[in-house]
Amino acid sequence: MLSALDPLFVAPGGVQGAVVERERSSLDAELTHVVGPTMEQNRVRQLTRFMLEVPNADTVDVWSDARIWDELTERLHAEAEPDIAQGALVERDVLDLRVRVAQPMHDRRVFLAGDAAHLITPAGGKGMNLAIQDAIELACGLRERYGPDRTAQRLAGYSATRLAAIWRTQEFSHWMLTLLHAGVSQSRHDTDDRAGVQPSDFAYELRRARLQELIGNRQLSRWFAYAYAGVDL
Repeated sequence: MLSALDPLFVAPGGVQGAVVERERSSLDAELTHVVGPTMEQNRVRQLTRFMLEVPNADTVDVWSDARIWDELTERLHAEAEPDIAQGALVERDVLDLRVRVAQPMHDRRVFLAGDAAHLITPAGGKGMNLAIQDAIELACGLRERYGPDRTAQRLAGYSATRLAAIWRTQEFSHWMLTLLHAGVSQSRHDTDDRAGVQPSDFAYELRRARLQELIGNRQLSRWFAYAYAGVDL
């Protein structure tokens, strides 16, 4: 019987996405910050997408235009550089970073592929790749099962074959999240009168150290390039 491991993992922080109507900047940027990463991506000439980590429980309603711009300005501001150019917020959403995996991925004559079988965070950009690989493996199994040879071995092994690759990819995506996101698991309680949980400077410096090691260590950089894009340096 199909069983969903749900939720297998809940990301430590959600992601607030906002599409802004303005002239594009000269480059894309993804910056780490003590309260979480922030990303600026050029889409078309007059549209820019911003993404920033927010608490898991937050909804779109609690993020006004002014609050979004204040947060983006603080996180993306660079010393001796002008503030980021603002514009009209034409679209916004809070991305759910929960992941799920169905295990096994088939039950008798029912086979799952893509998001029906597994959800993965956008970290690493692997969701579409996994879905395409599922479809290829399933198509090959069906062709062998119902083709001239009538061989059922590959189709019977579909779940085991794909789950091995899916778990490797889930691990890489999870690793990228912990590398970039501040997250509640790396937070400390305030010692003053303010309520809630605040990010830890110690955890932030740990994330910076990991990023510096990724940049400066050729062997680690080589592994990352292969795991992320399938290329060798």
